Order: sequence, then C-alpha cells, then structure tokens
Amino acid sequence: MLRSTLLCAALGLLRAQAFPCPPACKCVFRDAAQCSGGDVARLAELGLPANLTHILLFRMGHGALQNHSFSGMTVLQRLMLSDSHIVSIAPGTFHDLIKLKTLRLSRNKITHLPAALLDKMVLLEQLFLDRNELKDIDQNMFQKLVNLQELFLNQNQLSFLPSRLFTNLGNLKLLDLSENNLTHLPQGLLGAQAKLEKLVLHSNQLVSLDAGLLSRLRALKELQLDRNHIRSIAPGAFDPLRSLSYLTLSRNHLEFLPSALFLYSHNLTFLTLFENPLEELPEVLFGELAGLRELWLNRTRLRTLPAAAFRALSGLREFGLTLSPRLSALPEDAFWGLGALQVLALHSNGLAALPGALLRGLDGLRRVSLRHNRLRALPRALFRHLRSLERVELEHNQLEALPGDAFEDLPRLAEVLLGHNPWRCDCSLRPFLAWLRRHPGLVGRAEPPRCRGPGPRAGLPLWALPDEDPQCPGTRGPPPRPAPAPTRAALPGAPGHTAWVPDGSEPWARTQLVARGQRQDHSLFWGLYFLLLATQAVITGIIVFAMIKLGRLFRRLIRESSCLSQWENLATN
Repeated sequence: MLRSTLLCAALGLLRAQAFPCPPACKCVFRDAAQCSGGDVARLAELGLPANLTHILLFRMGHGALQNHSFSGMTVLQRLMLSDSHIVSIAPGTFHDLIKLKTLRLSRNKITHLPAALLDKMVLLEQLFLDRNELKDIDQNMFQKLVNLQELFLNQNQLSFLPSRLFTNLGNLKLLDLSENNLTHLPQGLLGAQAKLEKLVLHSNQLVSLDAGLLSRLRALKELQLDRNHIRSIAPGAFDPLRSLSYLTLSRNHLEFLPSALFLYSHNLTFLTLFENPLEELPEVLFGELAGLRELWLNRTRLRTLPAAAFRALSGLREFGLTLSPRLSALPEDAFWGLGALQVLALHSNGLAALPGALLRGLDGLRRVSLRHNRLRALPRALFRHLRSLERVELEHNQLEALPGDAFEDLPRLAEVLLGHNPWRCDCSLRPFLAWLRRHPGLVGRAEPPRCRGPGPRAGLPLWALPDEDPQCPGTRGPPPRPAPAPTRAALPGAPGHTAWVPDGSEPWARTQLVARGQRQDHSLFWGLYFLLLATQAVITGIIVFAMIKLGRLFRRLIRESSCLSQWENLATN
C-alpha cells in the first residue's frame, strides 16, 4: 500500500511540474513539443519554451527560417523540421543550438545553405538534408562537425562535390549521396573516412570508378553503386575494402570486368551484377567467397562462360544467368565447385544444346530452370545422380523427344514442366511415354505438353496417346495390372469357419482378419484412458493456478489506476 502511494505521488509531481504547452502544439513527453501547420517565418511566435530538448515541426507553411527562430534553446538535442516548404535558412538560425545532436531538414525546398550555418553544432551526430533541391554545397559547410556520424544528402540535385567537403568528418559511419546528378567523385573526397561503414551512391550518373578513390575506407561494409552509368572500374578498386560484405553494381554500363576484381573481397555475402551489357567474364574474377549466397547475371551480352569461373563460390545457393539471348553454349565445367547450389536459373537465353556433364557435382540442386531456350534435345545423363532435384522447367523450347530414363532415379522430383514444345509423337517418343505413364502426376498440366504431329495426333496431350501403337512393334506399354482377386481360406485355429483374406502376395495386403469369437486384449486401451485422465487433471490445476495469479495482478492494476486517475484529476483542476 505504501509503495503504491509513493508511486502515485511521484507521478503526480512529474505532471505538476510539466512546462506549459503552446496552444498550437502537442506535448506528449516532458521537454518535447510537436507542432504543425504554422508559418515557418513566425516560429518564434509559437511560444516554445527555451528548455525544450526535443522539437518536431512538420507541414509548416511556405517561408524562410529566421535568425531568432530558435533563440535561447541552448539545451535542445533533437530538432526535426521536415515535410514543410522551407526555401532558405538565415545564417544565424542555429547559433544557439550548441547541444544539438540530431538535425533533420528532410523533404523541404531548400536550394542553398549558408557556409557558417552549422558552425556552432560541434556535438552534432546526425544530419538529414535529404529530399531538398540543393544544387551545390560550400566546401566549409561541415568543417566543424567533428562528431558527425551520419550524413544524408540523398535526393537532391547535386552534380559536383568539393574535394575537401568531408575532410573533418573523421567519425562518419554512414554517408548517403544517392539519387543526385553526380558524374564523378574527386580524388581525396573520401580520404579521411577511415571509420565509414556504409556508402550509398546509387542512382547517380557516375561513369567510372577510379583507382585510389576508396583506398582509405578500411572499415567499409556496404557499398551501393547500382543504377549509375559506370563503364569502367579500375583494377584493384575493391582490394583495400577487406571488410566489404554488401556490394551492388547492377544496372550500369559495364561491358568488361577487370581480372581478379573480387579476388580479395573474402567477406562478400551480397553482390549484384545484373543488367550490365557484359560481353565476357575474365577467367579469374573471384577469390574465395564462402559467404556469398546469391549471384544473378540477368540481361547481359555474354555468349558463354569461362571454365570453372565460379569455383571459388563454394557457399553459393542460387545462381542465375537469364535474359541473355546471345548465350548459346556453356562449357561442361561451367558450374564446377558449386556443390551447395540449390537453384540454377538459365531461362530466357539462346541455349541450343547442353553438355552431358553440365550439372555433375551439383548434389544439392533442387530446381533447374531451362525454359525459353532453343533446346532440341537433352543429354541422357544430364540429371543423373541429382537426388535432391525437385523441379525441372523445360517449357518453351524446341524439344521433340526425350530419353526414356531422362528423369529416372530422382526420388524427390515433384514437377516437370514440358509445355510449349514441338513434341513429335511417333515411335521415337515411346520410351519417354512409358516413363510418363508410370509418373502421371509429375508433369505439369496447367500447360500440358502436346503433340506437334504427325497427322491426326497434332494437338493431343502426351498422356492421351494410346498405350499400343501397331506401327511401333516391340514398344507396347506395360500391361494393365490385374485387380486383386480375394481368396477364400480357412482361418487357422477355427475349424469350420472361413473368412475373406487379402492375398498376401499383393503389396497393399497389410493386415489379416481375426477369426470370429477370438478374445481381444483391451489392456492397452485402459492404460491410455487412465493416462488421459491424469493429463487432464494436471492441465486443470495449471489453469486454476494461472487464474489465481491473474486475479491478483488485476486487483493491483486497478488500485494503481485508481490512484493515477485521482492525480490526473487533481492536476487538471
């Protein structure tokens, strides 16, 4: 009782000492105010107390921040002024904010920042200038922000950055420059960022990645360079980045990659190269990358792959080389060393034939996609020994027949897609039809394989063909299995009594009927019955105990709620 009284008294004192909240704002927490809808140029008229530590201002009217907008707010730590129509900021607007740690000016219409605007914010750790209309930044803008850790300049209109812009930002860990108009990064721009962990440069107009640009970024873990216009990457550009684990190079203009480009990127776990007009890959591209799980090379101009090009990617689970119509051939050891591979996507290419040993050693393979190619036949041993294989996609090719044992000895196979192929339903297809009749549920029926010919068979699904074809001697399908005939037999130990007993030679014969009059043992039944009763008693006891505890907890909460309500009434009155 005493503890509840003291708790209520403490809460009452906190509410009694809260500062007066301005009429146009909400003050949910002590020392924090949230305001919207006012005029940016008249912030001082809101009457915000000078001892606030957190201010959130959003959806303000069109205007400029004045020198006196935040006068006297020397203890302010977080200032969020976003989603408004701020077009300019006076040079002395933030001079009193000496303890500020977070400044967010996102989603405004700021086109220019005064050079000395941030000079008093030596404790600033986070700066958000994203989603504005900045076209340039003074080279001294950030020179006093020695404690800054995160800087967001994304989604502006920046086309050039001074080489000394980030010189004093030695503690920076995250830098976002994405979605601007940058065409190049000057040498020395990132020379002081030894602690930088994430660099975001996607969606710019960068045309090259020069040597030495990233050489000081020893701690860098994530680098996003996708959706640029990069045509060349200097050899060894990523060699100093020994901590790099996430790299995106997709959707650029890369036609060639330097040899051994990723030789020292041992910690890479995510890499994208898709949608580049790559003409060829070097024979040695990767070092040992046991942690890389996915690699996609979609929409390239590759004609083939180097032998064993991915042998160092021992942990790869998914690989895709798709939507590359010039890809017409693959070496038999193209995927050598990928023993952990589970998904192989080779669809929508120009492949006309495959080597028989292409999938050898891919013991963990579960899904193969070869649809939308130009395949006319498959090697008999292509899928042999792939005991984990579950799904094969072969639709939209030029297949006319398949070997009868093409999918034999695949215990986990669940689906084979064969539609939209010009199947020639003559004697050459009979061995495969025999397999098809033994496994009618494996071939997908949404787009069933149909005969192209000959003659009247055109358009027929493969499983609609007759079992026997007089034009194909010696290739009759398996004879129908006779229905099991029940036999009447005398039950042992019961002379004169007979019963129907399934023929024990049939595979589905699992039980024998019991002779009439034979006494059955019910001891197991009674044992299970008493075990069920005991379990029910234990569960009932647990429920009763839990209900008692909950009842005590509810009574305690009701007492405390009553006490709080009394204090709120007193504070209101």
